[in-house]
Amino acid sequence: MCHSCADLEVTSALISDLNDYAGLPGADLEFLDVTAYGLVSAIRVMQQPEAYPPPGHGYPRQDG
Repeated sequence: MCHSCADLEVTSALISDLNDYAGLPGADLEFLDVTAYGLVSAIRVMQQPEAYPPPGHGYPRQDG
């Protein structure tokens, strides 16, 4: 797996884990706010077709 694809996979997993954590009683809301902001920023970078992920890795917005 290329570096860009691995980054996309890890970021997606972190968002999923963060969502699960948010549903727990006593979840740290400040941690959630700061972490979610960072992950959303990363996803915005990934949505720039010229930057992320590279063509040829099966992502429709670049390969289709």
